[in-house]
Amino acid sequence: MLSEKIEFLEDLWPQIYSSRQNKTILSWPCTGIEEVNKTFCLVISKERLKGLIPLEESGINVSHDEKISRRRLMSLVGQELSFMVIGIDKKNNLFIGSRSRAMERLSSAAWDKLESGQTKAAIARRIIRRSKPDGTVNDIGLYVEIDGIEAFLPVQELSYGWVGDISSQIQPGDVFDVKITGVDKEKQRLDLSVKSLYPDPWPGCADRYAKNAIYVGTVTGIAEYGIFADFEPGVNTLCKHPKSGKLNKGDKVAVLITRITPEDKKINGVITRVVRRK
Repeated sequence: MLSEKIEFLEDLWPQIYSSRQNKTILSWPCTGIEEVNKTFCLVISKERLKGLIPLEESGINVSHDEKISRRRLMSLVGQELSFMVIGIDKKNNLFIGSRSRAMERLSSAAWDKLESGQTKAAIARRIIRRSKPDGTVNDIGLYVEIDGIEAFLPVQELSYGWVGDISSQIQPGDVFDVKITGVDKEKQRLDLSVKSLYPDPWPGCADRYAKNAIYVGTVTGIAEYGIFADFEPGVNTLCKHPKSGKLNKGDKVAVLITRITPEDKKINGVITRVVRRK
């Protein structure tokens, strides 16, 4: 049984040599980060065979701040990464890979085929957050990879409703569909949207909801300036914090609508009571 296992491990080396000689692209899990010769490296491994992707070959935007670069590398840990082998150390059962060269090869073939209106599979790579002066942190979007091309997907394009926590919907490494809404091949930029894949729920809101009426919603976000509650996917209301009682995401609440402006895609309301705790 042990000899069969060793034989299986040895079978991985032809893939490594083929990638090195023929510049073929492999895809392995990223299992960690190591510091080698004062350089951070991504660790990619399969069974007991390990490869290293140095920071400069990682495909991320390298920052002058070492902590930022390390954090960007950490966002890739646990994900499946494409790479090309650029060096082999058979004696130490180790190879060196390049994610950036694999992405360059994939993207060079992809740009000619990309058009606005297409639906493509995207891989979530890392969520981008921004700190405010008051100390709060907001999700502003995420970087995704499409056929070797890295593009930014704004949080506003995830849903017709408010999204406060991207990770509640999408985790790094997830594969999901996006619609290409713009292609600039000269600047190599893609505009992406998830919500454009679905019908806009807002045009009929005036028929489904009325001012001074009360409806049940689900708490989906808690911000300093108010509580967000969903009436239906993509349609939510912003309410003031209730004077008594703490709310949590997932709680069912009764909301009195005080203002509805479908043209602005906004509903304001007051939480009258908690219908059910999560």
